[in-house]
Amino acid sequence: MVGLNKMDENAVLTLLNELGIPYQYVSHPEVKTVADHRRFTATFPAQLLKNLLLKNSSGKHFYLYILDGNHKADLRGLALQLEESRLSFASPAELMETLGVEPGCVTPFAVAHSGKRDIQIIIDSSVSARQSLGFHPLVNTASVCISRSDLLRLLASYGYFPAEIQSDSLLRLLAHPL
Repeated sequence: MVGLNKMDENAVLTLLNELGIPYQYVSHPEVKTVADHRRFTATFPAQLLKNLLLKNSSGKHFYLYILDGNHKADLRGLALQLEESRLSFASPAELMETLGVEPGCVTPFAVAHSGKRDIQIIIDSSVSARQSLGFHPLVNTASVCISRSDLLRLLASYGYFPAEIQSDSLLRLLAHPL
């Protein structure tokens, strides 16, 4: 596996190739928000997603929350489901320290940066199981489109096994060790 300290866009693509994960690479103008991305959504070959790094009230536990880009993140409801008193967005400094990225570049590919395993990955049920999913490859001028099952396989290679937030408010383990 690619060294954690050397993760960059090329390392992401190399890792995908090493794992045999097919992907589509899409160059695009810089996007920092879903609103920026909507300018060319009609030609984008994957589901538009939000990737949010959240923290609990103590600031000691982080959640990478992945949801459909057209949905509003209900932090209060998510906190209740996760049995946290409250959730808030990680600061730019916490983004850099935890994932090694700046605001606008949050992506599940960045979890390789966190060797501490203090991040729980939550996938909202609004994330498609059939459509390709687009994620920044650690830069916000491109997207890498992969399937949901390949996302789970990639995360498992990092040692992460996401939970899914269901509409019935239960957490369900999505992936199991390969």
